[in-house]
Amino acid sequence: MPYIVRVKKKALRCTMLAVVKTPHIDVRIQGEISPFMIEVLKKEYGKKLRIKHEKDDSVEFFETDIAKAIAKTVSPADCVQIYRENLGLTQGELGKKVGVPKNYVSDWENDHRKISKDKAKKLSALFGISVDHFL
Repeated sequence: MPYIVRVKKKALRCTMLAVVKTPHIDVRIQGEISPFMIEVLKKEYGKKLRIKHEKDDSVEFFETDIAKAIAKTVSPADCVQIYRENLGLTQGELGKKVGVPKNYVSDWENDHRKISKDKAKKLSALFGISVDHFL
């Protein structure tokens, strides 16, 4: 409901008109909501209350066709660099975590050195992804 406020300033002899609208309130609750909470909201907002039940149609990104297509084009070298940068690690820091010198990490990222199975397992554990990304 809009409110109209009129203010008259004597010195300037003008009238100011301000229209203020009630702000839109958007409340989102995920999961189960108790009947008590619904009643509280109905009592507070009356007929203005709108409850939408949204169906969860989310899917795991890595199971989608687009993710699989992208995965085919991403090399182990790309994976090392992408995941290292996502964690905010330098090549030296990553090297320390997996037990190799900085230049090994650089060689991996530039595809000048293959990643051993042992190091691929360490990278997999560190980044939380399948070892297959590094082999």
